[in-house]
Amino acid sequence: MSENAASGDAVPLTELDGLRTANASLERVNRRQFDMLQALFLHSPAAISLQSVEDGRFVDVNIQWQRLTGYSWEQATSSTSLGLGFWPDIESRNRALAELEQDPSLSGVEINFINARGENMLLEWRGSVMQIAGESFLLAYLIDITAQRVAQEAVVEGEHALQEANDDLRGQVELYEETEKLAQAGHWIVPQGHSNPRWSRGLFQMARIPWTEKIGPDVWEAGLHKEDRANYLAAREAMDGRLAEFRWTCRDGDVRWWRSRMHRYHRQDGSYVDFGVVQDFTEEALAEQVLQQRLDVIQRLTSRLPEMVFQFEMFTRDSGRFVFVSDACSDIFGVTPEEARANPANVFRLVHSDDIIQTLKSMNAAASDGMTWAQEFRIRRKDGTVRSLFGKAIVFLEPTGRFNAYGSLTDVTEHKASLAVLQESEARFRALTELSSDWYWEQDTDHRFIRFDGALQAGKTKTGERNIGLTRWDAGAINMTDADWQAHRALLDARLPFYELELCDHDADGVVFWISVSGAPIFDSHGVFKGYRGIGRSITERKADEAKIERLAFYDVLTDLPNRRLLQDHLQYAVAACARGRLHGALLFIDLDNFKDLNDTRGHDVGDRLLTLVARRLQACVRESDTVARLGGDEFIVLLQDLDGTAAQAGLQAEAVGQKILLQLNAPYDLPGGPHHSTPSLGIVLIHGQRQSVDELLKQADLAMYEAKAAGRNTLRFFDPAMQLMVAQRAELESDLRLGLKRGELMLYYQPVVDANRAVVGAEALLRWLHPGRGLVSPLEFVPLAEQTGLIIPVGVWVLQTACAQLAQWASDPLTAHLTVAVNVSARQFRQDEFVSQVQGALQQTGADPKLLKLELTESLLLTDTQDAIMKMAALRSLGVRFALDDFGTGYSSLSYLKMLPLQQLKIDQSFVRDVLTDHNDAAIARTVLALGRSLGFDVVAEGVETEGQRQFLLDQGCTLFQGYLFGRPVPVAEFRFN
Repeated sequence: MSENAASGDAVPLTELDGLRTANASLERVNRRQFDMLQALFLHSPAAISLQSVEDGRFVDVNIQWQRLTGYSWEQATSSTSLGLGFWPDIESRNRALAELEQDPSLSGVEINFINARGENMLLEWRGSVMQIAGESFLLAYLIDITAQRVAQEAVVEGEHALQEANDDLRGQVELYEETEKLAQAGHWIVPQGHSNPRWSRGLFQMARIPWTEKIGPDVWEAGLHKEDRANYLAAREAMDGRLAEFRWTCRDGDVRWWRSRMHRYHRQDGSYVDFGVVQDFTEEALAEQVLQQRLDVIQRLTSRLPEMVFQFEMFTRDSGRFVFVSDACSDIFGVTPEEARANPANVFRLVHSDDIIQTLKSMNAAASDGMTWAQEFRIRRKDGTVRSLFGKAIVFLEPTGRFNAYGSLTDVTEHKASLAVLQESEARFRALTELSSDWYWEQDTDHRFIRFDGALQAGKTKTGERNIGLTRWDAGAINMTDADWQAHRALLDARLPFYELELCDHDADGVVFWISVSGAPIFDSHGVFKGYRGIGRSITERKADEAKIERLAFYDVLTDLPNRRLLQDHLQYAVAACARGRLHGALLFIDLDNFKDLNDTRGHDVGDRLLTLVARRLQACVRESDTVARLGGDEFIVLLQDLDGTAAQAGLQAEAVGQKILLQLNAPYDLPGGPHHSTPSLGIVLIHGQRQSVDELLKQADLAMYEAKAAGRNTLRFFDPAMQLMVAQRAELESDLRLGLKRGELMLYYQPVVDANRAVVGAEALLRWLHPGRGLVSPLEFVPLAEQTGLIIPVGVWVLQTACAQLAQWASDPLTAHLTVAVNVSARQFRQDEFVSQVQGALQQTGADPKLLKLELTESLLLTDTQDAIMKMAALRSLGVRFALDDFGTGYSSLSYLKMLPLQQLKIDQSFVRDVLTDHNDAAIARTVLALGRSLGFDVVAEGVETEGQRQFLLDQGCTLFQGYLFGRPVPVAEFRFN
């Protein structure tokens, strides 16, 4: 016994052998299972791969996988599923694995795959995740569904083709039925061995029988007209396609005319089918009956006509016959109608020998070309007299294949003699008019020109072919108003003569010319109005002479300006107009300073040259409706009319024109002998609603001018002391504002804009001026001044830059980064070409967020040039800048421009908010604006909210943004509250 056995640890030999046997058996089972699994994996008909979940690396692939993909085991196990192109990217693979882990029963994923052979394949990918030795692996199956998909698409395509074929067949059937309906036609079919025909729907409709009714012999028996039955049955028996016409009696008693062709069609199997096509030609039959009745009437009528009416049938180019000749043949040719029909040579042998060839040639040409025949020729009657005839006819090619001419012959012998006399008279008249300086004209009953004769060159654009077919007012005249033409037309409509109607126009070279026309109505022997005729002559030279005389009487010879006489007429009219309409005007008295020195030192010719240049500059300073006149010497007058309504506004306008004149007349003059500097002194007096005499106004303007000279010359003065004081104050204010802009006296106040919860969402920037002497100046006082003087441009740029800088500062604090700032933009600033670049510059320089900047525009600004406004707004909107329509409802509110303009917000004017609780109209307007804003997708801000009641009303109506004293007054930014 061993030491182990002695110690009690020995294992019996039989037990060890049993363990070895069991272990060997277990190994054989495991090996068998492994071989089975290996066989299932390697030789499976499905393409199987084992991949690492972590990186997609292939661990193993079976034989079918290698056949399907074209990649060997070595190629696969040295690559990944992404590397071999199973997935377009790693995200697609991870997304498929994630879906598989969430739902292991997930159906297959379709993969577009290009195998190692370069073939495009559509694969279905399935898989399951398993854990092996603590590592995640993916067992994936690939199924080639390319052929399956192609087959499915082929089935779908076949079904689609079948559907299209069915649709085409249905459409052809519907088209055939519609064709029968439109052509009023139908058909029937009787196969061999059947007695009852099958009718088409078109035939049912023609017979007015329900298409569901069964057709038997009794239907034909009842419908066929008794008198036509034999004719129809003969055609039915023959079945040779002959045309059969018969009548059909509908069940409502209406009788219709039908025509039919019937055939027998023999099939390849020896059987036949009888069929017939039927058409309703009732209207045609009735028309033929009516035509025959009319021909009978024509026969009776032509028997009394002086013209010979005929129908001539042509057999060949040289033969034919008269089918019809009226009784006038006897009077014209001395041949009876019977003789003409019996032998047409009885007529043709009377045609003059010099005309017979041309007459026959024209008849044959009309027949061959299908033209209308018209020919004048002579005949020599049996008594030797020669007569002139005019023949005309319409030539038709009849179904018989022969040409038939339908026409008439008229004896025009007396008419030609009268025409010769008339032509001789017209020749004499034309000779007279061509030798005259006048021209002759005629108009029809609609007053349209139909004729011109004579010296047409004198009438220039008012005569000749270009005016044929036009009325005198169509041709126009620059001196005639609509009222003038109406008065002239009234005279013509009254059929009255007119004398010396003077018309002015431009010729082809743009030169003005004048003509004078006179005319009288034309009536025929029965008193019927036929138009107008008359004469015209050129009066251009006379008008030029009259204009010279008038200019000498009313205009200054040197400067070509109105003189004192014409000025007094204009001034009297202006005074009367101001008194009637309570308007304002202004009279500016201008005297050149030290003009006498120029005359004395450089001569009167140089002084005259200066006066001429001053006149031109003064005209350039005023409107066309204003008057510039020369009183004499170096004194000029400017008369301004239609100035703004109030005296203050009129004074401002007059002062602006005066300043413009001062500026223009101070510029150097290029005179003979060298440049010259001249200055003026201006006196201004206002013309108002009270009656003022012309002399009094001139005297007051003269006094004001001398006050300007006394003030040092080269300046202007108003006659009214109060007006002068106002102008001085305005000038001082303008000067202070310019200095204030430079010295930084302007500042922005901010008024909060809150939402429905009273939270501050933004602010409106309001301009203020803190004057060092006057204190806080009202914007109502200095903003209009800035608009008028152009200072609003630099002021507006300053406001934009300051507001954008404040936005940038707020953006740095999370508590205020969301706040918007609204800036009011003036009309003059917005119309500047540089406005868009100014806004862009302010945003770039400050770094402000464009989305938080809101520009407020007025309705009147947008309506002035809508297209320009849209372009500028669109350019800024592309940057993110938003737009609000300020004071909405107070201007010319129009839905059309609201739709066109890129707006984001409307602001209800405070004038509507103020009385919204007491005035039904204001309440209605507020509700309407809010509803309009919602429908257009705009935000709506209510301005001027001062009470809780106003806020609650607006809130109930859907308003969500508010501004007014209830939430805060405009304050400097340091005092602005953010809650």
